[in-house]
Amino acid sequence: MAGHHRDGKLQNTDVNSFPQVMIDRDSDFASIKIAPGIEAESFVKDGIAFCTNKLGEIIEIQILNLSKLGK
Repeated sequence: MAGHHRDGKLQNTDVNSFPQVMIDRDSDFASIKIAPGIEAESFVKDGIAFCTNKLGEIIEIQILNLSKLGK
């Protein structure tokens, strides 16, 4: 599982293992890829986007408006 070391670096840098965490400060969102696959559909609930594959399984979670979290 990906997580931060004390030095701020991600523990898991293997692109073939999950979860994969990406933060895009310019676009103000974070993405957590939890399984391999291609997004077929997505829906947003309470500022969180859930991306599903063609079987309806959630493969990615995106936290929108990241800078506003906790305010």
